[in-house]
Amino acid sequence: MSNEILVQLACPSCTHPINIKEQGQHLECPACRSQLLLDGHVCPNCGEYHKVDSGFCRACGTAMTRTCERCHTRNWSGAEYCQDCGAALDIFQLLHLHNKQTTMNRLDEQMREAEFFKEKEKADSERRMATLLEQEQARVQAIRERQATQKKQDQQLIFTAVFVLSIFILIVTAFAVL
Repeated sequence: MSNEILVQLACPSCTHPINIKEQGQHLECPACRSQLLLDGHVCPNCGEYHKVDSGFCRACGTAMTRTCERCHTRNWSGAEYCQDCGAALDIFQLLHLHNKQTTMNRLDEQMREAEFFKEKEKADSERRMATLLEQEQARVQAIRERQATQKKQDQQLIFTAVFVLSIFILIVTAFAVL
């Protein structure tokens, strides 16, 4: 992880720093080999220290405890052996749970991305539809204006034709009377 937290504790015997993330609840000083018992647990995934025993990390959601298959004792998830019976705890089970968590996180992220793209596409579609509607309204308005102009021109042409025809009839009638 890129934002990994390293938690260190000074050994009460020799003040040498002890990396508690690597060791879990039962600590051993690498310098003087003093044995210590840590009150609480450190998340094996993100390094968050939990003074109160909890089932899951409050920072990343990783399981903080594992149950021994032999004696059903709850152990810290980073422990290799059961604190009660000493049986080896299955590291493959921890890896499977971590991979399952990773897969679930990846699927959740993909669902959030899909929802984001769905909303973005919906907004883009609505924007395109609004643009097309504006263009269609402008086109219809332009057609109506051309029709009104054409109707006016047709009326003027009819009026001119009737006027010219009336004058022609008057001239023909005047010559016929003479």
